[in-house]
Amino acid sequence: MSLRTIYFKLYCHSETFVFQVKMKETPLSSCERNSVITAIQKGLRHDNREFLEVRDINISFGKDFGSCTVTLGLTRVLAQVTCEVVEPRPSRPSEGKISISVHLSPMAAPHFEQGRGNDLVEELQQILDRNIKESRCLDLESLCILAEESVWQLRVDVTVLNHAGNLGDACNLASVAALRHFHRPDVTVEEDGRVTIHTLEEREPIPTFMKKVPVCLTYAFFMVDEKCHMLMDPSDLEERVMSGKLIVGLNPHGEITSMMFPGRVALQKREIMNCIQNAFLKAKASAEMVARVVDDDVMKRKSVIKPAGYTNCLVSDTSYRRKKIDELIENEIRGEFVVPEEPMEEEGPKIEDRMYDSEEEEEEESMESSSPKKPVQAAANNKKKKPTSVSDSEEEETEQTLTAKDLQ
Repeated sequence: MSLRTIYFKLYCHSETFVFQVKMKETPLSSCERNSVITAIQKGLRHDNREFLEVRDINISFGKDFGSCTVTLGLTRVLAQVTCEVVEPRPSRPSEGKISISVHLSPMAAPHFEQGRGNDLVEELQQILDRNIKESRCLDLESLCILAEESVWQLRVDVTVLNHAGNLGDACNLASVAALRHFHRPDVTVEEDGRVTIHTLEEREPIPTFMKKVPVCLTYAFFMVDEKCHMLMDPSDLEERVMSGKLIVGLNPHGEITSMMFPGRVALQKREIMNCIQNAFLKAKASAEMVARVVDDDVMKRKSVIKPAGYTNCLVSDTSYRRKKIDELIENEIRGEFVVPEEPMEEEGPKIEDRMYDSEEEEEEESMESSSPKKPVQAAANNKKKKPTSVSDSEEEETEQTLTAKDLQ
């Protein structure tokens, strides 16, 4: 079992002492183990899935070709494909090369140790080598630049970001999607044998031709009361309790590329055949999903749509927040607004006019309350309210009489 090393520094009299404390993986308690086994015996799983149900799969690509992340439930794997020009093998002078490496770090699980291999790394390495390299799913002859002199070498680096069970299927899916998505630079061979590698801006890159899409499916077995229970896509908790598992590698054309039996369970022929039949049904759907997702991303790049990269996975990133704000603004702009062709008729005075009228009325009332009105003015105001049918001579007489009385 792999261990994790933590360094503690003790400073004493200007001297440094380094202690190594090794921590093992936390074992499961008897209650956890019994609960998982009892649930499987009753036909249930701790995550409410069916026995042959796979967790949700999400495939996303980075800004560069050949960068892919796969999420299988809570399991997350990153695959990156790079290339370089090397000399071919003497036995195969017209074929390119491909190398695959798997990396585990304490970031994926606390019990993983950086820089040290374990049984899980060897198992994953063996699965990828058999499904991708030995199955001949890639056309290696298309990677030849100049026979017996120079060929392309593809390197696939698989990094486990989070371990939540079934790393074999996740690593295989990420590697296949990254290889299918990868585009290598175009080259020019001169007459004297010199090779010129063009940048992506100078010439369009060349896609990687994949003849078949290999698929890896994992089945876990539990022996309960001398009865074997089979389930698909085991989680981390189920892998720590299971008796054994069967890893089937195949392609949609009905060809089995690999089969592995890690564990101490003895499988019968009928159980193996059931797994293979179910794997053939699932393999076609998985291969079609990978091809569809890769083709969609390549078409977006060709239509001059800038790839978003992994910003969708980073919820707390500032670029992700800015992207969400831009999407909201675009949605509001694209929304349908009803613009009238002719200006609508105003019904009554505007709000601003009402405000000004109310202010003027308040000022007049304050002035009237501060200075008392004379009777002449009051009478004149009352006379003004009379109808306009009165003649001018009558108005002059009334004003004279009123002024005479007021003077007395």
